[in-house]
Amino acid sequence: MKTKKTALSNGWTLVAHETFSVYVSIDNPNKFCLHDWDDDQTLTLTTEEDSFEVLKNRYDSAFKVNLSNRTFTLLLQPDED
Repeated sequence: MKTKKTALSNGWTLVAHETFSVYVSIDNPNKFCLHDWDDDQTLTLTTEEDSFEVLKNRYDSAFKVNLSNRTFTLLLQPDED
């Protein structure tokens, strides 16, 4: 799986498949929305200094969090045809 890293606020890093897009809220620079390869909303989260909160996620979303280095890895990837 080819991934890309995106710096989020408060020292957090997002790792996701290279086809994902990350959008930042206009009202809250700590709120992010992720869209997948079909431009479907996959996940919405906020970051804080020592935590994060998933506000909304798609039913098949899977992720891994590494607290020691503040990395949030989205494991969802496109099906290979």
